[in-house]
Amino acid sequence: LKNLGIESVAFDDLLTQSDVVSLHVPLVAGTQNLINADTLSKMKKGAIVVNASRGGTLDEEALASALKSGHLRAAALDVFSEEPLNGREKLFGGVPNLVLSPHIGASTEDAQVRVAVQAAEQIEKFLVDGQVVNRVGG
Repeated sequence: LKNLGIESVAFDDLLTQSDVVSLHVPLVAGTQNLINADTLSKMKKGAIVVNASRGGTLDEEALASALKSGHLRAAALDVFSEEPLNGREKLFGGVPNLVLSPHIGASTEDAQVRVAVQAAEQIEKFLVDGQVVNRVGG
């Protein structure tokens, strides 16, 4: 991968060297609050954080503090520790340079067309062949 300009580095080195840190990890014990006050403090001043993986992998209060203090330049979140936010969006009130989206990464036009086509194919299999695909329940 070195010929592509990609190298493996230790997590702390990644934090101190990166201009943008984008999370794409599952929420498991080892990734709970992976990005927190400590890891945010290690990031370069002016860095950007993106969380498009799972809520709970990023400490939202620590992120809000890092943005308010000016340590981070910006952040974007498509996932939250609690969904829907149910009033927790107040946590983000007055936080500069923060973009929030409602966890709709799969709601693109292309994704919706694929879902519709798959549903139509499954209905056809049932009506034509009597085959039930992806059955839920007994």
